[in-house]
Amino acid sequence: MITKMKKLNLLVFHRDYDEFLSQLQNLGVVHIQELESGTTSEEFEQAKAKYEEYAEVLKSLDKIDDSGLIAEKALPFESAAQIVAFTEQQFEAEADLNRRLDAVNKDLEIAEPWGEFDAEKVKILADLGYQMNFYSCYASKFDKEWENTYFAIPISQTNSAVKFVTFSPEKPAIDAESIELPKYSISELRAQKVDLEEQLAEVRQNLLAVKQNQYSSLVSAQAENRNAIQLSHVHLNSVDLAEDTLKLVEGWIPEEKESDVKAMLDATGAYYEVRSPQKGDNVPIKFKNNKFSRMYERLTKMYGFPDYDEWDPTPIVAIFFTLFFAICMGDAGYGILITLYGILDMKGKAKKVPILGEMLEGCGSMICSLGIATTVIGFFLGTFFGINIVEAGWIPETTAIGKVLSWLQGNVPGTTYSIQMAAAICIGVFHICLAMLIKAMVYTKKEGFKNQISTWGWCLLIIGGVIVGVLALTGALNQQAAIMVLIAIGAVSALAIYFLNNIDRLVSKPIAGIIVNPLAGLYDTYNMASGLMGDVLSYIRLYALCLAGGMLGGAFNMIGDMVRGDEGSILLLIPAILIYVVGHIFNLLMSAISAFVHPLRLNFVEYFKNSGYDGKGQAYNPFEVKK
Repeated sequence: MITKMKKLNLLVFHRDYDEFLSQLQNLGVVHIQELESGTTSEEFEQAKAKYEEYAEVLKSLDKIDDSGLIAEKALPFESAAQIVAFTEQQFEAEADLNRRLDAVNKDLEIAEPWGEFDAEKVKILADLGYQMNFYSCYASKFDKEWENTYFAIPISQTNSAVKFVTFSPEKPAIDAESIELPKYSISELRAQKVDLEEQLAEVRQNLLAVKQNQYSSLVSAQAENRNAIQLSHVHLNSVDLAEDTLKLVEGWIPEEKESDVKAMLDATGAYYEVRSPQKGDNVPIKFKNNKFSRMYERLTKMYGFPDYDEWDPTPIVAIFFTLFFAICMGDAGYGILITLYGILDMKGKAKKVPILGEMLEGCGSMICSLGIATTVIGFFLGTFFGINIVEAGWIPETTAIGKVLSWLQGNVPGTTYSIQMAAAICIGVFHICLAMLIKAMVYTKKEGFKNQISTWGWCLLIIGGVIVGVLALTGALNQQAAIMVLIAIGAVSALAIYFLNNIDRLVSKPIAGIIVNPLAGLYDTYNMASGLMGDVLSYIRLYALCLAGGMLGGAFNMIGDMVRGDEGSILLLIPAILIYVVGHIFNLLMSAISAFVHPLRLNFVEYFKNSGYDGKGQAYNPFEVKK
């Protein structure tokens, strides 16, 4: 649901303005309306730049793993600016030292096979007219003749390669790779490495000290900076009136906070006006959902906030995303693991999973709900870690539950089509019909019934046709009655779609309306028919992903069983367990990614498109004291 909002207009004397804003900020419920001009100031831009600097430093500090470590020293700082400057300098030093250390390690890797040698003696040889050159080649390509011609001396040799040096007046032209040795000897390089590692340890101790002793100071400074940004934002969006003696501020407040706001304004003596939103107002959006739907608000925000006069899609997204995710995973065992991970995340004990960690960070409660749904759906799909629980005999097929699970794994009676595939399509049809019904209701509220007759015609045709079809298939409606009802639905729908799609044109210009309206209806029919078919078929991906995950899990079980063998040897059991564990972890991660992305697409594309959802609203962002 969307919280009801009220428009607030304020007039404040210039001399009381700053004190008034402080009280308004402490109240923390007024969303300041931005001016269309989009003006800015140097103060505002500097505050924003400083906020981004704080955020970047805090983000970098968060990446430091200080578990089990204690800083050896405390660094004194006089201000947050000093902390930021020092921390940035330390991170730059760390990056530079790591780069130099990598270069020294590479030089050592090149130099160590050749051993320690005296650069001065090499120089003496060069003065006598002999060059010392370093080469590497395959052992099979090393020519013994090089030893006589170029005084080639092998330095190190393996089964595949030989490293050797030559002494000759000129660089020899031989079939071997010439190697350029570092400028420094091995002992010098090792000394450089030790020095760099000591410097790096010092830098990391400094960063550890900042994180453990100054992190809270940075967070507080960032909060103060946010308050400064908000204050600058309000100043920028205030209008000077009456020769700059008055300030006009426009904003929005939640309806349930109206009495609190009025009490505060009455106490200050400011002039104010509170009114309901009007058509054309850019009303900020604040969600007001139950505990279950609230977990999924972040998904709606990923796409965009609804307009004030639109339907909040979050409750629908919450239900169907959970259902789609559970079907795509389709394994009760995986559902249990997901639930356990969600519980650990809620307690702050879950480690980030590669790829999924960033995507679902802080979503413990939502992960729990997805895991529980996956466990339930996976049970009815009859799969537990890739094992068919009916075929394995865990639930006998002769029991009532076993019969239900076996039926769900079979085909639609009289056809070769899987019941699960048919169920995925039926869910898709219902999802799209629901979207079309919501679109008709929302746009009727926004634009009036006469401008949405065509939309209601399509709802009647498609939803009515589906209902009649279901009644006919179940035998609740005989064939003759079904045909008559379908004809009636088709006639009413055709009238709405082809003739009443533009009432104003039909009334003001009857001839043009009679000609143009049917043509517009035909064009709408083409778009609807081609779009709906593709939209419905998109839901087959639910069945396909479920099938793919189950088959891959079963394949890992089969490979593990083959390795284990029939004898059950302990030596073979260990690699078999590794295959089971690694295989199912891999399958779980890949399935989880697909089960997150594809259900999200079905909601963001198929559902949102057919429900007419734009997601162009603005979020409610109250002017408040940040902590």
